[in-house]
Amino acid sequence: MTMRIGIVLASLALCGALFWSGTALVALMMEWLVAHPWVAKAMAALPMLMLPLMAVMVSRGRAESGAR
Repeated sequence: MTMRIGIVLASLALCGALFWSGTALVALMMEWLVAHPWVAKAMAALPMLMLPLMAVMVSRGRAESGAR
């Protein structure tokens, strides 16, 4: 029982640390994007590049696994 509580507390602490560091990274990235507006424009076009690549990867993965 004590081990389970320790695992749960460690998991919560890790999730909190990851969330905190993620918000700090987002804040730094937003400051960087404000300083470089051309990067913000390029990031807006990123989904148009990534979505077709993901579609190709998923379709190839399905073909290799034998799914139709």
